[in-house]
Amino acid sequence: MPRLPLTPVLRRTRAVPGLVWLILVLHVAVVLWQTAMFPNFRSPDERQHVDLIVAVERGAAWPWPDPGTLAVTEGSGAGGFTKSNRIDGPLRLADHPLPSRGDRPSYVSHGGNTRDPDQPANQLIQHPPLYYVAGGAALALVPGWDKIPFDLTYLVLRWWNVLFAALLPLILWAVARRLRLPEPIPVVAALVPLAIPELTHTESAVNNDNLLVLLFAVLTFLVVRVLTGDTTRRTALAIGAVGSLALLTKGFALLVPIWVVVAYATVAIRRRSPRVLLTLGVALLATLPGLAWWVRNRIVYGSVQPHGRFTEVPTLTATHSFGDGGLTWLARLLERMNTLFFVHDQTGDRLHHWPWKLAILAALVVAAGIVLTLVLGAVPRTTALVLLVPVVGLLAIVAKGSYEQWAATQTYAGMQGRYLYGGLVGLAVVAVAAASRLPDRWRRATPLAVLLGAVVMQAVYFGYTLDLFWTPADGNRLAAFRAIFDWYAMPPVVLALVVLVAVAALVWLLVAMVRLAFRAPLVPAVAGPSLSLPTQKAAPAVESEDRVQI
Repeated sequence: MPRLPLTPVLRRTRAVPGLVWLILVLHVAVVLWQTAMFPNFRSPDERQHVDLIVAVERGAAWPWPDPGTLAVTEGSGAGGFTKSNRIDGPLRLADHPLPSRGDRPSYVSHGGNTRDPDQPANQLIQHPPLYYVAGGAALALVPGWDKIPFDLTYLVLRWWNVLFAALLPLILWAVARRLRLPEPIPVVAALVPLAIPELTHTESAVNNDNLLVLLFAVLTFLVVRVLTGDTTRRTALAIGAVGSLALLTKGFALLVPIWVVVAYATVAIRRRSPRVLLTLGVALLATLPGLAWWVRNRIVYGSVQPHGRFTEVPTLTATHSFGDGGLTWLARLLERMNTLFFVHDQTGDRLHHWPWKLAILAALVVAAGIVLTLVLGAVPRTTALVLLVPVVGLLAIVAKGSYEQWAATQTYAGMQGRYLYGGLVGLAVVAVAAASRLPDRWRRATPLAVLLGAVVMQAVYFGYTLDLFWTPADGNRLAAFRAIFDWYAMPPVVLALVVLVAVAALVWLLVAMVRLAFRAPLVPAVAGPSLSLPTQKAAPAVESEDRVQI
């Protein structure tokens, strides 16, 4: 049986350094903590995502409903204790009366399948069904999910989403290793998700972005294999299969075939060999099952992506030109995409508070890293540009939709930074690659610097979120912290264990990275789970892109 391209990642776990495993543990613990820190419904469209999963499990959304025909049920409102749209200010949940866990309503007791008259049709029908079918299957494994307190059912679905996030640091590390970035730069790449608090928040929520981000991450690894010489049919088949799954998850994956063509064309030009394009044909053929969904939409509904909330796609007629305020729209788009990439703005007030300032600083660091990587050739420039295709393409898709809405209605819509997370792996690896040109002593300190930066980002984000949702009117943050544990759907000991694991992993990482920065010599990846760092010469940057293996 032929080896699949992902086999090196899945089988050769002994090649993964202990630091990366610790980062993975810390990442999962932070995400699990955020399943408690964010009240249910406080993530974008979270109630609608849950309601659609429930509809699939109980058979109301299969076959897949037509746009504008699926009602949101009253039962799905049982899991939340806040409203799901924007809030006007702090919620002060610590001051609210607290029902005991056993007395909280279930799906059935809260109205069950009865249509919620206060909610419009579920617009998420506009998406393909893969995420929701998988969620329905996961929900079916929970005995009596509709009769237990629904906030517990909600938490189970959030934990299910955490599974999609778990391997992201490992994939980042594997991509950096495949590109032969010298140690400890692959470890720096693995740390990046921790430095983006809004990413860990999204990973903790019920959201189809989580499956898409995982599939894009795996696809990035496979594309890097192609760019570094692997043009075998099995890799092309894997690219097509993963791309097809992404196409069955969300419309942003329509970028995938273009990205794959650019990657293979880049290799064909390098090698001056048109035969590479035959392998590209294999990859594209394997994406056809996913593309079929969008072709079907065009045939049945007259649009590649229907609106979801309406039976017919509303017509957007431009009534304003770019000269009527387009620069203001563009400035707002860039600011919102950056802010909401790193942090959240639950009130929509666009405050220039500390989370906003840190988001600006983080963007400047990322931009500087990308520019330096391209200028210094830390990875081959064509490889870097191909890795940046997803984030640039996703931004272009968002900008197009947002501009059309603005030109027709003068409203600012669709400006969500999380829409760029599909390009996160390529963006992160290109940005951190610049550090490979630092002197050895400085390079050894980069993991510690990034980890400390992540701690600051998460701490400021936590403080802001705590005050926004939980802190009582008297400002007692201890009461706010206690309220999180009291509202949590599981017994407090479960959440306490998550916090202890996070603290232990963080302390262990800090100690190991201080040793690496100030005492240990520079080395490549550590074999096995040990954190000891034997002396070895750093691996060189990629020179021949056709013969690099891991």
